[in-house]
Amino acid sequence: MYIKSIQTKEEIQQALNEAFDDVIGYIRAQDRLDFETRKTEEKWSTGQQLEHLIKSIRPVNKGMGLPKFLLRWRFGKSGREEMTYNELAQKYQDLLDAGGKATAPYVPKVIYENQKEQLLSIYEKEKVKLLTVLEKWNERQLSALVAPHPLLGLVTIRELMFFTVFHNYHHLENIRSIA
Repeated sequence: MYIKSIQTKEEIQQALNEAFDDVIGYIRAQDRLDFETRKTEEKWSTGQQLEHLIKSIRPVNKGMGLPKFLLRWRFGKSGREEMTYNELAQKYQDLLDAGGKATAPYVPKVIYENQKEQLLSIYEKEKVKLLTVLEKWNERQLSALVAPHPLLGLVTIRELMFFTVFHNYHHLENIRSIA
């Protein structure tokens, strides 16, 4: 799902909130047994998609909560023109199309239907953490500081937020395709 234009911190906050809520709403409305159904052995179930999203957002929340000088010291500052949301989404999709996959720390284990509410609760808490920590960043910092992404390499924090929006919708589309 491509969003035509998100750029400012306020637009990012709104897009993040909507993306998380769209995932939560869809999964919450899903039958409990559908939560563990897999289309094929190679594809993840809804529960696994949700666990992957949780595993993906936790390091983002942790990193963004660090003192900014530590991020700058560890990873430096951006020395290139920042990608737009659509550019980043296309770059990520191209990497997936070329065979890019989740690295080991982000691969989910088998998830059962009785874990649905617990995982949704954790995911909602991670959303709140992300929106809370994002409040402490200003526009300049979002574009200046960088952090590593397993497939994209070093990206600005703003680009990491773009990725997070896109990543939620990418997995929501995967969840919808299971049924």
